[in-house]
Amino acid sequence: MTKPLITLKHVYKYHYTDKLETSALNNLSLEIKSGEFLAIMGPSGSGKSTLLNILGMIDVCSKGEYVFDGQPVHTFNEKQRTKLRKGHVSFIFQSFNLIDELTAYENIELPLLYLGVSPKSRKERVEAVLNDLEMIHRRDHFPQQLSGGQQQRVAIARAVVTRPKLVLADEPTGNLDSKNSEAVMSILQELHEQGTTLVMVTHSSHDAGYAERQIELFDGQLLQHENELIKS
Repeated sequence: MTKPLITLKHVYKYHYTDKLETSALNNLSLEIKSGEFLAIMGPSGSGKSTLLNILGMIDVCSKGEYVFDGQPVHTFNEKQRTKLRKGHVSFIFQSFNLIDELTAYENIELPLLYLGVSPKSRKERVEAVLNDLEMIHRRDHFPQQLSGGQQQRVAIARAVVTRPKLVLADEPTGNLDSKNSEAVMSILQELHEQGTTLVMVTHSSHDAGYAERQIELFDGQLLQHENELIKS
């Protein structure tokens, strides 16, 4: 039996203003297995983005436990979370978030520079993912010279070039037409088949159909949670 890469137990997330406390996540428990492709659905304001940020260690839960690959993230300070996230977690965004002044090659290479990977290894790994995503012929193009679908391919390449344990995708086809959306989802499916753990937030039931499991959030709680709730 595949052990969980991620375990959330009784997670709450509160947001505070001067006069108001709102609950973004409410007693949420969830397991995500290593190598799983999970789709998270739900209406706007249901807590999807909050959950993704907690999984990505950008945000922290107000109460509850988060264990990532055996590490008790809920006990970590910001420096410890950053260290664990670095090289182990990558993001794919709806808006691509590429750097306009860098070529496709340089955008993909950037996280490897942060990780201190040697020039030789950087070259091998960047060229490998460019080939895998059929973008090697666009390696020297800047983002504004690429179509939306091509920019998302570069963003995916940048996310996987570090060989992370977890890839988090936030509406990865939200800015794409149907043809490019199909291409991007096929790429994500291939990554999953290669063993990458993928968690995708989406409003699209079509895109969610590519995942092997779907959950739905409403008001910060799981609506569909067969076998996901963890007994205390």
